[in-house]
Amino acid sequence: MSTQSPRYDFEPIINRKPVKFPGGKRLAVMIYVNIEHVPFGSTSLAHAVYPMTMQYSPDILNHGWRDYGNRVGLWRIMKAMDEYGFRGTVNLNSDVCREYPQIIEEGNARDWEWGMQGDNNTSIMTVMTEDEERAFISKNVAIVEKATGKRPKGWLGMCLAESFKTPDFLAEAGIEYVSNYAHDELPVPMKVEKGSLLTMPYTLELNDVPTIMGKGTSAEVFGQMIKDQFDVLYEEALELPRVMSISLHPFITGHPFRMKHFKAALAYIAGHDDIWQTTGGEINDWYRANCM
Repeated sequence: MSTQSPRYDFEPIINRKPVKFPGGKRLAVMIYVNIEHVPFGSTSLAHAVYPMTMQYSPDILNHGWRDYGNRVGLWRIMKAMDEYGFRGTVNLNSDVCREYPQIIEEGNARDWEWGMQGDNNTSIMTVMTEDEERAFISKNVAIVEKATGKRPKGWLGMCLAESFKTPDFLAEAGIEYVSNYAHDELPVPMKVEKGSLLTMPYTLELNDVPTIMGKGTSAEVFGQMIKDQFDVLYEEALELPRVMSISLHPFITGHPFRMKHFKAALAYIAGHDDIWQTTGGEINDWYRANCM
């Protein structure tokens, strides 16, 4: 009996049909920006810099560290992305719409894409009942649609977690792609009960949480990793278009000593031809129009 995922077929990338990106571009580059809210007094799931303080409430040390991302780090990231022509694919906690409306205003001014990441940094869908999970998805999609003026197409589960039924509930709610599966360099169709759902390339490698916080990678090495990843994909994309994703958290990458190296990586990528600087929603639309 197969133990492969029942949600999608196994299809090696060497079997994919080459289909050009818009304008004949060969490599799509998308930047996920995870904009989150950690409620004051919360001691859970904060990627704690000092886990020992999480047992106390209020956890001022870790709360302030996370709060820096929305108060300072995000704006430094926005400025660098503006300079080199990148737009964000945001994995958004819906509480951000209420707590930090300036972020929504500035993101809309830049035509950033608003994807979903639940309500805040404490909610995990795997502990919900099916009815609770279905209601949780619908409620948060409605909040973000009202606040941003656009219905979200994408979803990322908190900690990339989902239940066995999550893909069905996402498709049912009108979500078109999910980024929980860091398994490919192109979108992949999923099997759902109703509607349709794609996986969108996501990265656990060019991702500042597991790479910088988890493995202790330096800012300089992280920047070089982005350049090296780009070089290999840029060459491979001559034969088959690829998607390169980068995942950022403003409370990590938004610090000045890291931004120096991240900004240099953006400049390096933007200096090449045939690059599609895009978002998950645009890749979703391209794939549905050309590959399904």
